[in-house]
Amino acid sequence: MSVQVFAEVSWILGVPRQFFTPPPKVDSQVVVLRTRNNPLIIPEDQRDFFRIVKAGFSAKRKKLRSSLSGGLGIDKSVAEELLKNAGISPDARAEDLAIEDWKKLLKEWRAL
Repeated sequence: MSVQVFAEVSWILGVPRQFFTPPPKVDSQVVVLRTRNNPLIIPEDQRDFFRIVKAGFSAKRKKLRSSLSGGLGIDKSVAEELLKNAGISPDARAEDLAIEDWKKLLKEWRAL
């Protein structure tokens, strides 16, 4: 999330695992990061935005309802309502969300 907020990401080249010694279990990618002139999240919102993102990713294998509940210290029913109001399924996982979804969550969280 951080990279996407502050930079444009381009995947340039795949690097097969056999080019490494010892070879890893996965292939690699070369990426180019171009710093954005204006971040996707305005500076005034960044602290709260990243707090919500961190909460969402705090329990990676859990659904957002549980992750947000634990990470933000709110009841699961409040987390579920927050997600519903943002138009996001409570059964979604953090990695399923785009930056726009996180921005909606920020807006709804501030409205609590």
